[in-house]
Amino acid sequence: MCEMLAVSSPDFVNMSELLAWARNLEELGVAGYGWGLAWIDETGLHRYRSLYGLRKDPYANDALRDVRTRRAFIHLRRPSLMTTQSPRNAQPYCDPLRTYAFAHNGFLSRHKAYRSEFAEQLEGTSDSEVGYYYWLEQLKRGRTITEALVDTHQHLEGRANFMALSSHGTLAVYAGNDENPCYLFRIGSMQLVTTSLHSLDDYVFEVIFPQATSIEQLAYAQAIEIS
Repeated sequence: MCEMLAVSSPDFVNMSELLAWARNLEELGVAGYGWGLAWIDETGLHRYRSLYGLRKDPYANDALRDVRTRRAFIHLRRPSLMTTQSPRNAQPYCDPLRTYAFAHNGFLSRHKAYRSEFAEQLEGTSDSEVGYYYWLEQLKRGRTITEALVDTHQHLEGRANFMALSSHGTLAVYAGNDENPCYLFRIGSMQLVTTSLHSLDDYVFEVIFPQATSIEQLAYAQAIEIS
């Protein structure tokens, strides 16, 4: 039941601008049980996570006030299983070397079938973390970011929107949650993808992104890189 937002820009964007949109996504959606984001700058890939909802997070403004980025994604959490609220289950996930970040919206119905395969790496109890490690494994086998996202959903099944970011700047999105479609659109020079507030209409553009142009719903099971 999460919401997600990805942004790619040829110019640096102040994080405060992105968070203003994200706060509205959280308020109008069904999130608010934690949030996080991943972004890149000239020093590499970075991550911020909180068990607070974005609108209630007392630390976000100070921690992110000076952040400027060209690539980022934001994950607003509403866990499928409320008992998984824990720092260990906060998204996005990221490897220790800060090479890749990954987040998921939906529920991977076959996560238990793969949990033992990644038991030594897993820190939490969520289905999303299993999806993350499965995706990393596909990258190690030579698949591209988008190919690995497609493969992850095909094997773990269920509903899955994914967002992923590499330290080299590749920002990718996968649309595989028919209850929460993803839309690609533009605002000025920025290219964005948003989930749709679990609302099968254009409400997200009426109230949060009225200035959006070139709006396109991503097809089910479509993976793209955002340039």
